[in-house]
Amino acid sequence: MMKLGLLVRSRSVPAEKLPNNDLGIGKVTELSYSTATVEYFCSIGQRLEKTLPLTSLYRVQLPPQTRCYIQPENQDTWIIGRIFDWDKDKSLYRIDLPDKKIALVAEQEIYVRCNLPIDESIETLAMKGQETPYFHDRRLAFVQCLIEQRAVSRGMTGLISANIDLYPHQVEVVRRVLEDPIQRYLLADEVGLGKTIEAGAILRQYLLDEPQGRAVVLVPQYLREQWLQELENKFYLSGFLSKLDNCVQVLAVEDVDRVSQNADLGFLILDEAHHIAAMATSSESIQRRRFQTCKHLAHKSDRLLLLSATPVLNHEQDFLAMLHLLDPITYQLDDLEGFRARVKNRQQIGRVLLSFKEKANPFVLKTNLNQLRHLFAEDKYLLNLLEELQNCLVSPETLLADRDRIVRSIRTHISDTYRLHRRMLRNRRAAVEDVIFDRNVTPKVEYDLDERSPQIHELIDEWRTVAPNQQQYQQIFLLLFRASGTWLGILAQVLETRLSGISHSGLIQEFGADNIRILTEIPKFSGEKEILQSSLRIIQQPSEEGDRIELLKIVILYHLSETFKLQSYRSNLHKLLEQVQQRIRRPIPGDTLPKVIIFTSFIQTGAEIVRYLSDIFGRESVASHQLGMKRSDVEKNLDGFKKDPNCFILVCDSSGEEGRNFQFVDWMINFDIPWSPNRLEQRIGRIDRIGRPLNVQFTVFAGSDLEDSPHDAWYQLLKDGFGIFRQSIASLQFYVDKKLPELEATLFQSGASGLLETIPAIQQEIDCEQVKISEQNALDEIDAQDENATQYFQTLDDYDARHQEIKRVTEDWICQTLQFNQVDDPNLAKVGRYQPTKRTLIPIHDLQTRFAAYAQPSGTYNRRISTKYPGVNLYRIGEEFVEALASYIHWDDRGQAFAIWRCDESWDAGEGMEWFGFRFNYIVEANLEIAQKVLTDFGIDNNKYQALKRRTDALLPPIIETIFMDARYEPMSLVEDEALVNILQRPYKGKSSHPCRDYNLAKSRLPILNEFIDASNWQEFCHQARRTSETLLGDRISFIELREQQAQIAEQKLGKRLAQLRLRLNRLAQSQQTSHSLLAQEVNIETALNQAILQGIRHPRIKLDSVGFIIVSGRVPVQILKEGDE
Repeated sequence: MMKLGLLVRSRSVPAEKLPNNDLGIGKVTELSYSTATVEYFCSIGQRLEKTLPLTSLYRVQLPPQTRCYIQPENQDTWIIGRIFDWDKDKSLYRIDLPDKKIALVAEQEIYVRCNLPIDESIETLAMKGQETPYFHDRRLAFVQCLIEQRAVSRGMTGLISANIDLYPHQVEVVRRVLEDPIQRYLLADEVGLGKTIEAGAILRQYLLDEPQGRAVVLVPQYLREQWLQELENKFYLSGFLSKLDNCVQVLAVEDVDRVSQNADLGFLILDEAHHIAAMATSSESIQRRRFQTCKHLAHKSDRLLLLSATPVLNHEQDFLAMLHLLDPITYQLDDLEGFRARVKNRQQIGRVLLSFKEKANPFVLKTNLNQLRHLFAEDKYLLNLLEELQNCLVSPETLLADRDRIVRSIRTHISDTYRLHRRMLRNRRAAVEDVIFDRNVTPKVEYDLDERSPQIHELIDEWRTVAPNQQQYQQIFLLLFRASGTWLGILAQVLETRLSGISHSGLIQEFGADNIRILTEIPKFSGEKEILQSSLRIIQQPSEEGDRIELLKIVILYHLSETFKLQSYRSNLHKLLEQVQQRIRRPIPGDTLPKVIIFTSFIQTGAEIVRYLSDIFGRESVASHQLGMKRSDVEKNLDGFKKDPNCFILVCDSSGEEGRNFQFVDWMINFDIPWSPNRLEQRIGRIDRIGRPLNVQFTVFAGSDLEDSPHDAWYQLLKDGFGIFRQSIASLQFYVDKKLPELEATLFQSGASGLLETIPAIQQEIDCEQVKISEQNALDEIDAQDENATQYFQTLDDYDARHQEIKRVTEDWICQTLQFNQVDDPNLAKVGRYQPTKRTLIPIHDLQTRFAAYAQPSGTYNRRISTKYPGVNLYRIGEEFVEALASYIHWDDRGQAFAIWRCDESWDAGEGMEWFGFRFNYIVEANLEIAQKVLTDFGIDNNKYQALKRRTDALLPPIIETIFMDARYEPMSLVEDEALVNILQRPYKGKSSHPCRDYNLAKSRLPILNEFIDASNWQEFCHQARRTSETLLGDRISFIELREQQAQIAEQKLGKRLAQLRLRLNRLAQSQQTSHSLLAQEVNIETALNQAILQGIRHPRIKLDSVGFIIVSGRVPVQILKEGDE
């Protein structure tokens, strides 16, 4: 039965549509027939009342360690204590009081703080509820650690806590997006630079900022599993899924209809967005409908990330469609010609920027100066920079570093202001230092041992020379060429199908229905049948030397003979095989099998290789990634290949060429060479990944060792013409697709010699194409090496190096103070978790509600270790357990207040000569009240507040300011004497034999305070000190200078950003080709925000974190001398 004075919680009542309130424990103060008034106790001076249905309330029993406030009947004073236990016999609580006594108190007299954090720690001190300075010192160190992490990361907790290596270009992309209230961006880094990582960090921040938000990630089907793994292993996605009821959907684009069109979508990511953009003009109605669905979601979603490495040059239509998804007003789908004109006009600017670089020849810089003046005559900021550069060029005293700094500033300004879309961020592989390493692969070429290969080559070449010079026969020849360059079982099926005119179901999977229809339906020319029959007879003869799969076995055995130091057995393959098989079954210490990946273009070839190698090396040694396999089986195979040391071979057909990360492999074997250079680029791209030199062995099977071998000629063309083993050709997709039909015709008409003759022309064409692409990219690429970006990354990187310090400070609070037990991982060094025990100083209910869900995953403070082991969390702000600690530390009043008697040998020991005063620790950050009002006035959702906060954190990093105040005289004053400050800021030394030790003034020692301040005046004395301290801090010269210095820096940075927006707006307005209303509104918002931010920096928010009362004396307190030290 509910009674007045009982302590209760509220639960949800579905019938009355009443949700759980999260205010915690309250006290019943009024009762009616069906409702109760519940008072929630925040502090003595702050309470909150709620009228709730009686059916929603249930009584609670306070667990041990619960902090409680007691107001005895008919008394004005309050007492603070902690619950010891519940006396069932007397129905009273046993409570530990500050004076070491235990009191039996009725529930009606007990108040417990609700879940709202305490506003003022001074109240705890004013109530004389302080605890040991031991708590304060460790709490303050941990709070400082949290504040420093926020300052270092600029509030980007999703980035600093992500389980990723930090690379400058990725950090810069994430920073730009997260500091922008309008988070609609095209991430256009070139292939292999980690757009998925950038998007994952931004998504993680969204989920941290918006716990109830909803996100959708649409990706190609073949990339879905990789996205799920990346989001889980690097960004702890399951932590959000478990508590947010599937707030993130990762879907294949084909399944976009599964996304509710009416759902409140907060964040949308479209990977490979150029494919989605291409659907807009597809000939297939289902594709066009799919684009319309994606467009609806993109325009509806508050935040949008498009991921695409496609260069704008030669892809104008698809690029326009992507920008339309991003900004439908400025980029209209029906304005393709206007868009092409804009792209063409940019070419001249890009051409100038391409040579306008640091360390460029002064003559080149002078020439470009005049061109830039002409191109940007209205840009005063840029003209000033150009003038500054010209003065540098004519002055012999100018340092090269100063000149380069100005050149970089000019390039950055032009790029940031005039790129194709100001929210398009592109990094180029060539500009990313120490992240993407030179490819420079020298493949080892293996030629067929099979004595049948030269004969087959001669017959197929004969077929080519006598076939009619028509398109259909050209296509058939390409099938013969491709089929003869792999396991000959494929060629046999092609020959049989051509001879019989009956299609083979397996071939349709290999080559497609259209090609097989041509193969079966186009009439055979005179003499063709005999050539095909002769070829088939040769294939049907057994090979004396062994076919290509036998060669594959020999190549692997020879490689393993080096691994196992069995070279002496090479002369006898049978013996070598026995020795290798024995070492695989029974390895000796030190044996490590290499990870070998074998690529083939054909499903049946892959299946044959798997069967053959499994028979030789054992089924457990071989994994496969093949079309037609269940997705779960593929993932199981890949997991085994990566983690099982005995599984050392992975066989992939074309299904493994895209979307996978095989960076860990040691050796890639191309069993056959795909006809498309883009597909070979995809294969190499599986292992040529970010952050790792390409120390991988490459082997290419190049057909017959003949002078006129078309397969070897194709390999030479790929190597020397396209340069595919020297550098990525990912940006040349358009050129490759355009060139391939020409090469197909050349192969048919001129054979191997024709392919080899095209190499010089292809080299020249690629050079020209790359210049054009570079001219476009020069304007769009961001500079991850500019001063602001470099400083931010360096600060983050330097802070990561202090992981041991972060661990010490955190564990001093968790383990030494709160009494959690650290549990080391038995298998991983420097990895562990924190487990509560019976001694833990947190009530059981708080442990269950605040910590239980986050204490299980193992973690580490060392980023290198966390990135090495999936599933190991990185302990930084943003990580769940650290966030739970941060939330609890700001709620819990333990350590927020202290009082000590500090003995010091240098101080006068005479009675009455004591010094006494206060220590105040304030958190200082930019005041965003006015900026928040600007957002409201412009009708901008409050969820943009976090982005605004991150921007201001960069301009005024949050800090803790500590002041000491002399309270002996009126008015109270700042302590400025250096010797006294050194005494006051000394760490707490209790229970020490050292003469300079401290005595905790709590519990039974509280009467000592009355010797200095009358007990009746103590509370007002504390509150007066609090008011005075904030005024003194605000008036402190060093604090005023700090605020003004940061305000001036902010004014410069914000002014530059606004000037760039205005220049871009003017350029759009002059073109009269597109609507610029959105940009005009953005200029107005930024103008108002700039003033509000500057105001918030000059007049920051100052919040009291913790406080202490300190007495300094040369003697030990008389009371302690009488009682004896504890």
